[in-house]
Amino acid sequence: MQDAQEVLQRYWGYNSFRPPQDKIIQSIMRGHDTIALLPTGGGKSICYQVPALMSPGKVLVISPLISLMQDQVKSLEDRGIMAKAVYSGLKPDQIDTILNNFVYGPTKLLYVSPERIGTELFMECFYMANVSFVAVDEAHCISQWGHDFRPSYLNIHILRELKPKIPIMALTATATSKIVSDISKQLHMKEPKLFQISFERQNLSFTVIKAEDKYYELQHILKRMKGTGIIYSRSRKACIRMAAWLKERQYSAEYYHGGMSMAERSEAQKKWMDGKVNIMVATNAFGMGIDKSDVRFVIHLDIPPSMEEYYQEAGRGGRDGKPAYAISILNNADLISVTKTFEQQYPTIDQMIDIYNAMCTYLQIPSGSGSGNDYYFDLVDFCMKTKFQYYTVYNTLKVFEKQEWLTLSDGLKNPSQAKVTCNPREIHELYPPDDTRFLVLTQLLRKYEAIFLEFVSINEKDIAKDLVLDLKKVNMILKILEHEGIISYNPTSDLPKITMNVDRPERKTFTIDEKLYLTIKKSAEVRLKAMVSYFTEDYCRQRMLLQYFDEKGSDCGRCDVCLGSASDDFSRQDLLDLKKMIGQNDGCASKSLVFAWPYNKRKRIRAGLEFLVQEGEVRINDQGQVYLK
Repeated sequence: MQDAQEVLQRYWGYNSFRPPQDKIIQSIMRGHDTIALLPTGGGKSICYQVPALMSPGKVLVISPLISLMQDQVKSLEDRGIMAKAVYSGLKPDQIDTILNNFVYGPTKLLYVSPERIGTELFMECFYMANVSFVAVDEAHCISQWGHDFRPSYLNIHILRELKPKIPIMALTATATSKIVSDISKQLHMKEPKLFQISFERQNLSFTVIKAEDKYYELQHILKRMKGTGIIYSRSRKACIRMAAWLKERQYSAEYYHGGMSMAERSEAQKKWMDGKVNIMVATNAFGMGIDKSDVRFVIHLDIPPSMEEYYQEAGRGGRDGKPAYAISILNNADLISVTKTFEQQYPTIDQMIDIYNAMCTYLQIPSGSGSGNDYYFDLVDFCMKTKFQYYTVYNTLKVFEKQEWLTLSDGLKNPSQAKVTCNPREIHELYPPDDTRFLVLTQLLRKYEAIFLEFVSINEKDIAKDLVLDLKKVNMILKILEHEGIISYNPTSDLPKITMNVDRPERKTFTIDEKLYLTIKKSAEVRLKAMVSYFTEDYCRQRMLLQYFDEKGSDCGRCDVCLGSASDDFSRQDLLDLKKMIGQNDGCASKSLVFAWPYNKRKRIRAGLEFLVQEGEVRINDQGQVYLK
């Protein structure tokens, strides 16, 4: 381990490892299959990057997110370590060069997505390369019980068949004992060594606030919060609105979501990382792989779909060990919304069968044909004509792809996006009405209403059809508009199309693997119910989190429930303090009076106020103002 510490000091500048990083490194260096279960901020990447530099051969890292791979590679390259990543969007010759350098050249760590594993070219290169071990990041994705199950992870066992003697390291931040067991099984591990530390975070205080007016509540919270923070919302538009609302109140804030261009995301992230912006308002696209230790608060404005995702996001607070706060502000509408989202994400079997047949009719695919053919597919047009909900169709298509009925092109998964960046008042002064640039620009504005606010998905073929223009000309005009600074334009890598892997069967014989699908759906439902329980039950928040991850734990003494948020038992001292505050603020609104107290005291303060009114010591007028009698 002396060598490992020297590597750590030389490349990362740290003098020692965090427990149990050193034991994990020892395990993989001794050739053992290894499972590392470390909570968010536990330093998982060090566990495979350090032994990679100590190993004679190369290390393959399997990671699910392109942005995460890119961040990791840049970080390693900045330290003088040879690392590369292969992901969609690279040209074939670029991929060939990267793989050749992994086999014959200086590349030490190669990052790939799980989808890449199944390709013949990759398997040949992996077999020829001198690989010391394989690291599987976000390993919970391999389990159908996990919160982000990806069938492509199941192909990893192919690597074990190609090189049965090399060890595998599986890493994840959030996994129950059931998922850990499934990870070992799916990766064909041989007596794996398991290393994990407690999920308990003694410096992190959890609070759940039930409030109909989230903005009003947020104002009171931010007045008491200092330092850097993250506000999570599931909606891109809500992030944009919230960031604007904060800036109007002189808070230093930016927003971040997956619909922004890579350059915009990088710029926003850098400002926040460098401390030039205090608050990042973001969707769950933000945070993976980001190592910022001084986050003092993480606020959720919606209900995440699982405890795993919530804990990963909340756990980004207080990585420096100093006090931090994980606060959720929720209302009844959120409970309705999360249920609706779940129904869209997991359609019924009958819905999916109807969508499949409607899709084949729309694409004019007769029974007994279609296999191996590509079909241009306009998802928005299909939904308009069939009256199916957009997200229900998209999630159904993802199920069909996972069960290998069809393949979705990158253009369908990641369509072209555009955002109008010029001043809307100047648009009619930019070009003559007969200029093709004017025609394309006004069509964008007419067709995509939110294009001023954010990047929106666009369909160049639809624009060409509407304007009776050649598709190539529309693409050219969009690029010209970007060059002239009128729009930002991210063209897709290809057309939105579907490749049919199987001939269309007769309607009565079309089936999916119902057992697998319902198992995945049931698992997601169980996770969602656990998440809802966490937000709605009056029970120690941290204890609930620990129990979910199969730890016993005891009441933390720091969360809102432990501090009395569920209790309405007011004391004599509470009444004296309440009367004193009313006397100092005679005629104040009852709502403002209650909000002046910390959230954990409000229930008993409300009860105390009602008691004083009943006793005749306090009166509240018709406008809700409070006075001492």
